[in-house]
Amino acid sequence: MQNLYWFITISKRVDAETVIELFQQHEVPRVYSCLANGTAKSQLLDLLGLEQCEKTVHQTVITHNKLHELISALEHKLHIDMPGQGIALAVPLASISTKKSLDFFSGGHAEDEMTDKKQMNPRQMELIIAICNKGHTEDVMDAARAAGAGGGTVLHAKGTAGTEYAEKFFGLSLVDEKEIIYIVATKETRNAIMQAITDGAGPGTKAHALVFSLPVTDTAGFRFYDDKAPVHPKNDYVN
Repeated sequence: MQNLYWFITISKRVDAETVIELFQQHEVPRVYSCLANGTAKSQLLDLLGLEQCEKTVHQTVITHNKLHELISALEHKLHIDMPGQGIALAVPLASISTKKSLDFFSGGHAEDEMTDKKQMNPRQMELIIAICNKGHTEDVMDAARAAGAGGGTVLHAKGTAGTEYAEKFFGLSLVDEKEIIYIVATKETRNAIMQAITDGAGPGTKAHALVFSLPVTDTAGFRFYDDKAPVHPKNDYVN
């Protein structure tokens, strides 16, 4: 069986239909799309010649072969490896519940022979996820930027249940409206960014941000930032 990945593509909202069509052309049976917003400061956007834009986050489970097909297609169709066009990243899955679930996500390709293509994450990126109270994204991002983060992508969410433990130890209710912030960072800056968020916007603050990170095996959309990293080490990327 092929390795499986949670594949995340963040695109400009005007490109959402094109991204979905591209996934369909490559026989990806299930794609979950949601609206999101960017967080980059205007001066950083001006520096890079970008405009603040609404975004769409597309997420799906794919196999090793489909992962490399899609990254290649995104680079050719949407030029995702150029600044401002979006990013893509793959988080490895540890397991999946049943064979039916596997077939549901893989479209019957889980048993295909794996290609010998290697991982494409030269800068060793990781995905930092912060969950905070609604309206406090900038608190989180101000703390993250101070530790070297560039930008993030915000999804709006709502919890499903409160717990006595959460109320007692974190002072928050999970049923409140939340904002989920995706920040892609290098392994070298990950710990500092997470600590800064915890210190500046974590439990005990109005933001009540909870933060964790996930490993990323493959990425697309960071070529420009690789070239600029030695010159602007704190403005590596705008995602």
